Amino acid sequence: MSDPVFDVPRELEQAPAAPRALDLLRRTDFRRVYLAVATSELGDSLHYIALMWFAFDVGGAGGVIAVRLADSVPAFLFGLHGGLAADRFSRKRLMVSADLVRATVLVPVAIAGLTGGLHLWGLVVASFVLESATSFFAPAYGAMVPTLVDRTNVQRANALVQSTTQALSIGGWALAAAFLTFMPVSVFFGVNAVSFFVSASLLARVRHGGEHDRHGEAPELRAGLAALRPRPMLAAGVVALGVAVTITAGTWIGGVPKLVRDTLHHGAGGFSIVMVGYAAGSIVSGVLLARTPIRRKARASLIAWAMYLPGYGLIALAGSLPLAVAGAFFAATGQSTSVVLINSAAQEEVPDHLLGRVLGVISLTHRGAHATGLMLVSPLFLVASPPAIFGGAAIAVPLVGVIGLAAAARAREPHQTPRS
Repeated sequence: MSDPVFDVPRELEQAPAAPRALDLLRRTDFRRVYLAVATSELGDSLHYIALMWFAFDVGGAGGVIAVRLADSVPAFLFGLHGGLAADRFSRKRLMVSADLVRATVLVPVAIAGLTGGLHLWGLVVASFVLESATSFFAPAYGAMVPTLVDRTNVQRANALVQSTTQALSIGGWALAAAFLTFMPVSVFFGVNAVSFFVSASLLARVRHGGEHDRHGEAPELRAGLAALRPRPMLAAGVVALGVAVTITAGTWIGGVPKLVRDTLHHGAGGFSIVMVGYAAGSIVSGVLLARTPIRRKARASLIAWAMYLPGYGLIALAGSLPLAVAGAFFAATGQSTSVVLINSAAQEEVPDHLLGRVLGVISLTHRGAHATGLMLVSPLFLVASPPAIFGGAAIAVPLVGVIGLAAAARAREPHQTPRS
């Protein structure tokens, strides 16, 4: 009798020749999901700049920290439950509902801003609700991708979406920087609300992803963790993701603005240029992964953290803005590669009825690590210089990957597969 936790998905038993990444857009359902994600990402990029500007303008550094915590903490509260819902209910309806919630909460924010009644606490509440909805959207989206493109193509699909969204982010940041000189920030909240409504309408037309057994046995929350135990390389990749992002998010959020201002003596424009370097690294990573299939994805996700050695090493030694931009490029290449590969590994290896919960664990680990980084690492910049902390992180992050590889190699996997 087969064991659903250990079974290799049938789609991988006889893998057909893989199409090019752009060929996947010929599949109507995937094209609709791709356009939906791209649309909401463009709106998010405009929203992000307006949100950070308003929070800093009204509350200073404390306002920024409050908003960033509000859009990180929900991952801890709802990440696992979002994965559970993705295995219990219609994934398409979860995604549409999440988009409608995100759109609806932004409408009063935009109206309040335009009428002069927007306060920081309102943005904090809105950020919390937005991230809570995302905690349900992300696992449902990740679990739907294999049904749209087949498991053998998930790496190409994920990489295509990543490179597109990062390119749109650069465009959105540039537009926001230009328009904020003569437009109120609330306009951008309204634009983001519209982007979520458009995304929901596109997702509602997807034909797949609505299948679920209304009378089936309710899935158990702990099954997502149980599915990782017989896959030590995948489990190590997830743990490494949490630890590495805690370090990298904490140093980036707390350190890059301070480094740009105090060490490199640049203003907001210099910070924007560094952000563009980071986005460019993510785009390059996506393009390469869309063209180059990786067989041992979980293992490669651990190796990818080594890119932080040149990445944060350059930032630590940076005496000029170009060096900091180059460091941001390498750092983004490492993190983006790891995130795409660990999600793709789960989408390939984990059976569909468990996939939502496993992706919920990954989403909680990834998104929640931004909060832990903000709380545990960012305060170090109050007592130490940015070059010293970035230099330590340049060593610590690759070490996380090495330890993960060693731990997975020592673990015993009774049902090992070539793709684990």
